[in-house]
Amino acid sequence: MNKTKIGISSFSYSYAVGFPGFTPRKPFNAFDLVDRAYELQVPVLQIADNYPLHKLSEDDLSSLNQYAQEKSVEIEVGTRGIETENILRYVEIAKKLNSKLLRVVIDTAWHQPDFDEIVHLLSQVLPVLSKENIILGIENHDRFKSNVFAEIVETLDSPSVGIVLDTVNSFACEENTYQVLDALAKHTVNFHVKDFKIERVKNNMGLIVTGTVAGEGFLNIPEVERRLQNEARCDYSSVLELWMAPEANMEDTLRKEDLWVKASISYLKKILDAPGSK
Repeated sequence: MNKTKIGISSFSYSYAVGFPGFTPRKPFNAFDLVDRAYELQVPVLQIADNYPLHKLSEDDLSSLNQYAQEKSVEIEVGTRGIETENILRYVEIAKKLNSKLLRVVIDTAWHQPDFDEIVHLLSQVLPVLSKENIILGIENHDRFKSNVFAEIVETLDSPSVGIVLDTVNSFACEENTYQVLDALAKHTVNFHVKDFKIERVKNNMGLIVTGTVAGEGFLNIPEVERRLQNEARCDYSSVLELWMAPEANMEDTLRKEDLWVKASISYLKKILDAPGSK
């Protein structure tokens, strides 16, 4: 049976990190995120493309690595875009931060490769991934159905490539949780815990998908974890991500986000017999 570790992400704190249109007075930096993981007593922090690590200097990366080690926080590195230059750049960053996982979203605003180009580009970096003992985790995202992601991994046929499983992303392809699990559980190396609810709009003409605190929505997290513990490729991390609607002002939004993270991590600790659980 596979084991899992609980973690937070830079996407657990999207508002605190900031994004175009929402800039806190003191945005979280990578060290703040390490502090949050330490305070929450979770062993994993995934830093994704909303906090681009390639913008840090060599000295900053070295300091971040040392700081995370002092806090006993394991960093997982993430990026967006599979151009060879970007993947190789992030392999070097992963090495500097002792990350054994490099999570990637395939598409960028300027590059949406088809199946053949994806396989071609990723095949070019397999020798480097293998040499450095880093697993490239491809996140299932909006454009392709789950079976296409499975086919990408199976075509590459390498222990250095797996799936970052995000069941909610695939709603954009009209796929439900169990369709995603059936196709991708066996390839999973990381699970994004992203709970949700679906509600009718007030006039009843349409539905809206929104995020919730983990354990308060429709995602059967215990069942997903049970399947991954039995079916995933290897031990994996369960990393919290949140889709949270903002409040009327910045202070209330940031306060709500922090409460959602704490409640979600508390829930995960209750259901998981894993490092970071109580």
